[in-house]
Amino acid sequence: MMIREKFYLSIIYICTLFTTVHSYAQNILRGTVENEEGQKMEYTTIRLLNTDSTFVAGSITDTIGNYQFNTKTGQYIVVVSAIGYKTQTLPVTIASGITDAPIIKLLNESYVLDGVTITGSSFVRKKDHLLIHPDAKQSKHAHTGYDLLSKLMIPGVDVDIKAGKVKTFGGDVTLYIDGRKVDYREVQSLRPQDVERVEYYDVPTGKYANDVAAINYITRKYKAGGYIALDGNQTIGYLGGNYNAVAKLAHGNTSYTLFGGYKMEKYDGTESNSEELFRLSEQNFDRLTSTLDGNQEMNNQYVQLNVENRNDKRTLVGKLSFVRNDEPDNYSLTRLEYRGSNPMIKDSEKRTKQRGLMPSLNLYGYFNLKNNQFIETALTGSYTNNDYSYSYQENGYKTFTRTNEDLYALSGNVNYGIRFKHQNSLTGQLYHSHNISLSDYSGNSNTWQHLWTGETIFFVEYSHQIGKNFTLKAAPGFSCLQYKLHGEEHIKQFSPRLRARLIYRIGNNQQIQLTSNIGNTFPDISTMNNAIQFVDSLMIKRGNSSLIPAKLYTTGLIYGLQTGRFNLQSMVSYLRGKGVTTQFFSEENHNLVQSYTCGNNANVWNAYLSLSYKATDNLRFKLDGSWMNLQCQGDLDEWFNSLSAKAQVDYYLKDFAFSLYGKTKEKQMNMDLVRITMPVRYGLFISYSHNNLYAEIGTEKPFTGKSKQQYETTVQDIYQIRNNLSCRTYQQTGYIKLAYTFDFGKKTSRSYNNVNKNINSAILKAN
Repeated sequence: MMIREKFYLSIIYICTLFTTVHSYAQNILRGTVENEEGQKMEYTTIRLLNTDSTFVAGSITDTIGNYQFNTKTGQYIVVVSAIGYKTQTLPVTIASGITDAPIIKLLNESYVLDGVTITGSSFVRKKDHLLIHPDAKQSKHAHTGYDLLSKLMIPGVDVDIKAGKVKTFGGDVTLYIDGRKVDYREVQSLRPQDVERVEYYDVPTGKYANDVAAINYITRKYKAGGYIALDGNQTIGYLGGNYNAVAKLAHGNTSYTLFGGYKMEKYDGTESNSEELFRLSEQNFDRLTSTLDGNQEMNNQYVQLNVENRNDKRTLVGKLSFVRNDEPDNYSLTRLEYRGSNPMIKDSEKRTKQRGLMPSLNLYGYFNLKNNQFIETALTGSYTNNDYSYSYQENGYKTFTRTNEDLYALSGNVNYGIRFKHQNSLTGQLYHSHNISLSDYSGNSNTWQHLWTGETIFFVEYSHQIGKNFTLKAAPGFSCLQYKLHGEEHIKQFSPRLRARLIYRIGNNQQIQLTSNIGNTFPDISTMNNAIQFVDSLMIKRGNSSLIPAKLYTTGLIYGLQTGRFNLQSMVSYLRGKGVTTQFFSEENHNLVQSYTCGNNANVWNAYLSLSYKATDNLRFKLDGSWMNLQCQGDLDEWFNSLSAKAQVDYYLKDFAFSLYGKTKEKQMNMDLVRITMPVRYGLFISYSHNNLYAEIGTEKPFTGKSKQQYETTVQDIYQIRNNLSCRTYQQTGYIKLAYTFDFGKKTSRSYNNVNKNINSAILKAN
């Protein structure tokens, strides 16, 4: 009898268990979220609560605004929330099987975040940075991290989508994803829909203190599923393309991502017309150069494997990558006309080839400690093999050189931070990089070079809140720069550093910052050598192993305003540079020698005004203006003045986006004190985004004939050059871009492609 009762009880238990599991598996609540215009709201936060408001489950909508929950039958509350929209609640009754909830419509509304009220704007001014929340239109109609930054229209930030560069008026912007530093091109694979918010540090502090400016993408986190994504960009007007693929699998706290890509360019038709003035001791003459024929070709390949493990207490990342750059045969055929006491006409041919191979390993760790403390570490090691050749022929004169280089690079940093009461904090940073270059020069000049360089930087930054409106940040530190070229003296320079800023908040939507910095800059490693390159029959290029770091002193005043749909940032700054490295010309054995000197002092004034305006939810504007004045004294005397402006207009219409941009002619001056005049740029593009498909077609300079880039050296008695360059990439061009993402399993965030494609080199190059 007991056995029979146990058997019946077992049958009842199994049936009950099966019924319960079946009930959970089959009871589905599904629904859709839209905005006021009827557009689907993708990646919107959904919470399922009991009637007593206790949490049951959470999810987000997919790319077409749908959500789904699997749970038992009963009474529930669905809560939908998104930044910039009024939170909506919906009572539902989940019955057996499938329950379809009514469509939930989100209404636009002013919202309050951390005590700051925002009306019609996604910009929030925080104590030490600007917080930007991308709206649904910006995320939907952007395909890469660069696209998103451009559509955010952050005042003071200039985004060149085509070149993959992000700048401010003070210099290049350092990019981060979830607080981890990445290369400028690494955000190409970042899916905008996975970005919750963007932090813009216009005056960086804490872990970003070494940057001119910093942008940090904060992404959504998913723990299951995966995706495969393909994208391609084909240029119309010359042969150029960029093709990428990525596959990601996430399981629990660990994700695995494999990247691969190919980029190429090939074009001819480059025209260069230059006039050179030689004023040597025994002869004065001019040389006019005009291009007869030429060809430019490059290709790049990369592959990378990422493994990431993340939880609430720490983040661990390992990356193994391989990059190859190749310029197989770039040549130019030119006509030379010599004018002077011995006039003549000659033809010349120049060819360059270069290739670089770089495997690298990167390890990263971030650890949350007790009592508001953290430790962040990073270690990167790489090996690069560079091969460079240069040949030049001018009638009976010939020169040839080939250089092979092995470059070993190792860098690491440790950051520690602690936050005290009253919003005060302390941050410590230790950074070190080390490079070893072994180069063999053969051909007309046979040289062996062994160069090692090292840089150590240490800072301690303390932030103190003074009353309600003032914040004082002070960061004393030091840098130790040292390098040694084989056979030369070991150069070592220890320099104190200081960063200080006083921030005054004028209410919740505007602030003024006064900044002051003391620092130094390291000469480019390709100039720190005794190598010689014979450029042509008249010119020799030579490195300088005696270069020393330059000292920099800067101060600036920054004003920022965020009010309603209007955002503005302006700045005035002054920089004093002592011992700045520039190129320098001299005469030796009836030849012109181009080398480098650090005997110059520079005074640089900068000012800019940048504003953006959200006229309607569909129409956005941005306008930038900048001014720079430079005076250089020492081995060279130079004066330079520049004024430029840029405008951008974006319009959104359901699945389509339209963008128009333009930039005035711009004058620049590089570190060699070469004046560069960039031609006018303008263009437009139209994009279409629906579900996982993204398509874009665009054009640049559709109504302009040949436009030229001009450059000229600083005025030196011995040598001057003025050149007009007309390149195919500056002319009328178009492009088509297609991208598709296939998601499997649960939605997972798109990983960023953190492949550093920039291969460094210490080779002195003739071109």
